Amino acid sequence: MDSRSPRAVADLLLTAVPDLRDRLLEHQIRRAWPQVVGPDAARRAQARSFADGCLTVAVDNSPWLHELTLRSEELTRRLRQRFDAVRSLRFVSGTIEGDVSSRTSATAAPALDPRALREIDEATAAIPDAGVASAARRLLTKAWPGLTVIVAATALAGCASAGQPTIAGDDEIPRRVVAAADPRSDAYYSYTLAQMNVQAGRFKDAVPHMKAAIKKDPNSAALWTQLAQLLMRADNIDEAVAAARRAVELAPDQVSTHMTLAELLRTQRKFAEAEAELERSIQLSPSSEEPYLTMARIYVEQKQYDKARAVLLRLVEQQPRLAQAQFLLGRLAIETEAWDEAIARLTAAVELDPDHDGAWSALGAVYGEALHKNEEAIDVYRRAVKANPDNPAFADKLADLLIRLGRLPEAQTELEGVAEATPQNPRAWMKLGAVYYEQKMWDKAIEAFRRVVALEPANLRARYFLATTYMDAGRDAEAKAELERILRADPRSIDARVQLGFLYGRAKRFDEAISTLREAVNMEPKRPELFLYLGTAYYRAKEYDRAAETLQEGLGLDDKQKDLHFQLGVVYEKQSRFDDAVKSFHRVIALDPKNAEAYNYVGYMYAERGQNLDEAIKLIGKALDLEPENGYFIDSLGWAYYQQGKYPEALKELKRAVMKTKEPDPVIYEHLGDALVKNGLDEDALAAWEKALQLDPAADGVKKKVNDLKDRQRRVKGGPKASQ
Repeated sequence: MDSRSPRAVADLLLTAVPDLRDRLLEHQIRRAWPQVVGPDAARRAQARSFADGCLTVAVDNSPWLHELTLRSEELTRRLRQRFDAVRSLRFVSGTIEGDVSSRTSATAAPALDPRALREIDEATAAIPDAGVASAARRLLTKAWPGLTVIVAATALAGCASAGQPTIAGDDEIPRRVVAAADPRSDAYYSYTLAQMNVQAGRFKDAVPHMKAAIKKDPNSAALWTQLAQLLMRADNIDEAVAAARRAVELAPDQVSTHMTLAELLRTQRKFAEAEAELERSIQLSPSSEEPYLTMARIYVEQKQYDKARAVLLRLVEQQPRLAQAQFLLGRLAIETEAWDEAIARLTAAVELDPDHDGAWSALGAVYGEALHKNEEAIDVYRRAVKANPDNPAFADKLADLLIRLGRLPEAQTELEGVAEATPQNPRAWMKLGAVYYEQKMWDKAIEAFRRVVALEPANLRARYFLATTYMDAGRDAEAKAELERILRADPRSIDARVQLGFLYGRAKRFDEAISTLREAVNMEPKRPELFLYLGTAYYRAKEYDRAAETLQEGLGLDDKQKDLHFQLGVVYEKQSRFDDAVKSFHRVIALDPKNAEAYNYVGYMYAERGQNLDEAIKLIGKALDLEPENGYFIDSLGWAYYQQGKYPEALKELKRAVMKTKEPDPVIYEHLGDALVKNGLDEDALAAWEKALQLDPAADGVKKKVNDLKDRQRRVKGGPKASQ
């Protein structure tokens, strides 16, 4: 008979259920997950499985996948404050399942017979706390089939060591035997209390219970290791190190004890000692990846990239098909800007593991952001999409790159796929709406932004984009309704107030426009651009003196605001302050030598007055150098030629101006009519002026020109008759 002393309950359970520790940890992590990542992220991401120090997390949409991947280091650190065994996080696309704790297994555990249930009751009877006893009873019920032989052997061994052997007769069927009143039940009770406190996140409260368990079972390396981890979470590093060293003494051939001690030494920045423990772990298990990865991380923290690389290369020798090792080598190469190696390593990583999101993302970033090889980056993301059709994150990245390159139709296609794959993802609809907007696809943009608002009614940014899109689509009533909703939710929203002022101005409700924009100025009186908007409203209301005062007030805040100078020049021109207007436009040109509008405005002012016509043509020429297809600038040039008496040149340019303007302009048609008359083309002139009147029926000057020309034509026709 084996005369060894009975095994501790904690060790016995872990032997009976080998994955129990990881499964307990998974359960604890799931319970703490919302507190670690926050409620919003917890709705989008779920801790799935834990193995070899790596926690796999499923994320249900690409924006959250991208965001959590970027926050990986922070989240790992926060998790490790509670669960030291968590060394890394891996985010994958997946469906968020219901509450794990509420799910039942598809295969029910076999029912236990009454004798087994009675023996479980006897085993837990020594636990005084009813809640703990209940938890222990559930755990033993699940583990009972695996404990059949172990518990019996333990009990028999315990009896033998106590001098009370009990041997089943040859004809007796072996049965489970539970040692009654064994003091190790107290150890189990304390251990269970510790674990319950851990699950609740009360690490300091768990420490005394774990110490009590160790007092009953002082030679359990597993308990000493867990005590070390608890003490670390309770910020008692020195005592944690002592506990970890004791675990190493008790189990010098267990990798986990050396790994725990190494992590604690790393926390104390005792890197040399930590490396020694990790090297011992590698000797014990040369193919285990965790010691290599931890050592590499220590070197990276010290910016000893060459040493980190050497450690990872040793890991590659042991596990040449480990994608994570290739990925980390690629990331190290990025840190040292060894781009060729980075590409080679990251390519190897995605070939070994096409689901490795981090490797695909890093490879795309190397091509697109570091090397500016955009076509190669696009190819990487397209291959990532193909390899991971259920993961919209890569289509999202591809769309972002295409947007930066101005390839909006292609970006639209990718984002439509993302939105279809994740219809509850507001960020996908937001980005898609912006792409539609840039292409002036107003109806589609409106629908996309409305989807965002439906998903997130409190998203005022989405409501603002929806309102501005309504404005561009000419749907002013709907735009006004959205802007008013924003202001009810956020009365201090300057942007919404400004857009509402623009709407009033467009409707020629100038008093309301001025009042609304004045409120914006009063809220933020140090923003020069608000004075521009208010001054423009006064200008449109033909309150030129108030407009000039307001614009000058804005320039008092910042004299380098070219738009304020430009608008002030426009106001001065309306006030017949010609010299002041010219000075304002020249100030614009001094601030922005490529401001085509300023060159044209001064040139046109000279042409209108018939002054400095050579200078006018020179200034308008500079404007056309900057914007050669601008129909209004071409009109200015034609009018300057007209004022010089160069009527053929004027006619040529004014015809071109009509062709180049996107929208028919009454002034350009009036100028064209004038040039046609000077070139002897009266009928064409009448047609041009009549077109001008269609566009602006209130143009009395054009009406007079039409009537005068028709009278002259009648007189010419009647002349010969009169002479006869």
